[in-house]
Amino acid sequence: MGTAAGRAERIELLDALRGLALFGILLANILYWSGWAFMTEAQSVSVAGAEAVVWQYRFHHALVDGKFYTLFSLLFGAGFALQIARLSSRGMEGMRIYRRRVLVLLAIGLVHSWLIWDGDILTLYALLGLVLPFFYRWRERNLLIAAAVLIFVVPFAGMWLFDRLGWAPHEPVYALANWIAESLGADTAPDKALEWFRRDDFAGWASWAMSGTPYSWALRIETWRIPKVLGIMLVGIAVGRRLAAGGFFDNRKLFGQVLVAGLAIGIPATAVYAVVPGQGQASWSSLIGTVPLALAFAAAFVLVWPGAQPVLRHLVPVGRMALTNYLTHSLIGLIFFYGIGFGLAGTLSPPFFYGVALLIFGAQMLFSRWWLARYEQGPAEALWRSATYGWGRKSLKADSAG
Repeated sequence: MGTAAGRAERIELLDALRGLALFGILLANILYWSGWAFMTEAQSVSVAGAEAVVWQYRFHHALVDGKFYTLFSLLFGAGFALQIARLSSRGMEGMRIYRRRVLVLLAIGLVHSWLIWDGDILTLYALLGLVLPFFYRWRERNLLIAAAVLIFVVPFAGMWLFDRLGWAPHEPVYALANWIAESLGADTAPDKALEWFRRDDFAGWASWAMSGTPYSWALRIETWRIPKVLGIMLVGIAVGRRLAAGGFFDNRKLFGQVLVAGLAIGIPATAVYAVVPGQGQASWSSLIGTVPLALAFAAAFVLVWPGAQPVLRHLVPVGRMALTNYLTHSLIGLIFFYGIGFGLAGTLSPPFFYGVALLIFGAQMLFSRWWLARYEQGPAEALWRSATYGWGRKSLKADSAG
């Protein structure tokens, strides 16, 4: 299993990578909280100018979109494998504890989705997390084959099949979202989205919150995110097994191969994704390029870690408190940008809302370091653990891995 120092360094690397993934997810989500994602092209140009609209599109599609939820999904799968291995090695009922843990995460995700941020990822992770035990004893080769099928084959085969059948499964869910919104008095016209988001009355917020969750699920169905995330988690299980065995991060040849292959596949497809207007996550360029490029990011991070630890270790505390910081992102977004808050949506150009994201993350890095110098876990992590094991019961450290 390796030395204690080796295990500690391994956890630090995972936490640092999780911190990087959290920052990328913040960069993606700030588009929505700032209102940028709800503007028409004319509205965006009026706020930032045509050149800023173009570079923001290219920056987002090239470096951000899809890459960091991929890393988060990978780490979720790895954490699952590490947790089960450690719980089982201590003679505990690992799967039972794991399922309880995931059900608590599901409850947190549902509250987060319906009341704060409809783009919540916790609910999807928890639902897919309930499926992961089915794959736990699969051989690594079979895991990777299944992952490749889910990530690269299922979306294209599914789109071809649905096109032949003349059926778009996401459209009824979009229709449900619109029906909920309109029933609550909202105007769902595209050029009214920003105005709706900035409404400062309770009815406006309720129509946004209640319709947002089905809308986000329709988007996940349309972009094939569900099978893609499951596939990435299966890769994570294979990674977690190797981590549990020890020595995985010492295999620099393997990470070099992942880096080269990921860049070779990811860069050409992502270049198309970033340059050609109107590309979305259901576009072939995203379906082919996103996951390989994200894996290349992860491999590069592992390769530079030994020499760059003095810098990269600053990501460790924020990664250890990923749940707390992720939920805090949403609260900040609600308070500052929603109409029921300060209503700043639609007022910031890309340099400013990306600057806000940098300030938020910088503050979280400082706060996480301060908090963890005094407490074992972040507030949300402590709540998650307490709810998993029962209030007032002495918690186990095994579930904090990964």
